[in-house]
Amino acid sequence: MDDFKNQMYSIEEFLELVKNKQDRKASFDPEYNYAVYSSTDEFKPEMKVFIGDPLDIGEHDNEILPDFVFHNKLHYMCSDENIQDVVDLAVTQHRAVTSSQLIEALNHYLEKDNFLDFKQ
Repeated sequence: MDDFKNQMYSIEEFLELVKNKQDRKASFDPEYNYAVYSSTDEFKPEMKVFIGDPLDIGEHDNEILPDFVFHNKLHYMCSDENIQDVVDLAVTQHRAVTSSQLIEALNHYLEKDNFLDFKQ
């Protein structure tokens, strides 16, 4: 998958990409850095997310959103590292983790800054 960025996805569709590690290279590549944006402040089933460039920080420490995000009034949800850490841990703990469990784990992480435990 060459350019998964600058596109809208359903959250389930994007979580599949992350689960299959199609959103990153084996070795670090800054071109693959991204952020997740949406019109809500919580992940929900079947919601649409926009995968775009990370936030830029301006000269007065103000956040500069990608144009598409700004013009469509989307909110920053999380970084690539956040979503990858949550999904990777969940998959390691529970191979058959569902999209709804991943959404729950993401919301838990964003709210509490710690990981949900999927160990049986």
